[in-house]
Amino acid sequence: MAKTFILTSDAFLRDAQTFTQRAARVNNSSARLIAADGFLQVYVGVLFPRGLLDRTPTVLGLHVFPLEQPEEFDVVVPLESLAHRIGVALEQDKREVDVPAEVASLAWAAITPPRDEWKRRFGVSSAALSEAAQSGIARVAEAVPANAGESIVQKVRAEVWGEILSHHKRIPAGAAFAADALGLLEGRNLQVHTRDNWVRLSSKAGYVLVKFPSGHDFGPDDDAEVEV
Repeated sequence: MAKTFILTSDAFLRDAQTFTQRAARVNNSSARLIAADGFLQVYVGVLFPRGLLDRTPTVLGLHVFPLEQPEEFDVVVPLESLAHRIGVALEQDKREVDVPAEVASLAWAAITPPRDEWKRRFGVSSAALSEAAQSGIARVAEAVPANAGESIVQKVRAEVWGEILSHHKRIPAGAAFAADALGLLEGRNLQVHTRDNWVRLSSKAGYVLVKFPSGHDFGPDDDAEVEV
């Protein structure tokens, strides 16, 4: 039986369209949709390792939308197809969206971030994240030669986007890139939380979730604010 979802307002549906379109420009692959507890979670993969020796952190985007009717499913679907079907619903002036047919799950789609026991850290400004994103984009463009092979491109990206920001020792440049690309920098600051080897950046427009490789060391635990 085909799956559908209905968001509670046209505004949320337009937000979903913008989020998925932005994500498709960065990585036109798949989205993970989790419907549970009256909400639809839309996960997109922005950066992720491409092999055992690749130390690129896994960087996910997440937007959560309220559902008009309760649904229960967890599927991986083509991102471009999802964005298209949301657009069709808007054109037809309806809020019910047909979920695309499932596709094979990528490695990042099997990763589910923790739900609780996050530790709040000092926040980070949107301006600092935007600057880091633009600097990283320029560095990647400069470092990748014309007609470079996929292995060289991935090596450069891993080095640039895995680099920790100088003004916030828990945030990789890849998180700044994701926040900028997904349109999450509208406010002045983003909240920062960590748990084990996870980092979460939160804004009114969504979340960036980072999972570092096992064994990653953040250094001294001296910037915690409160437990949440």
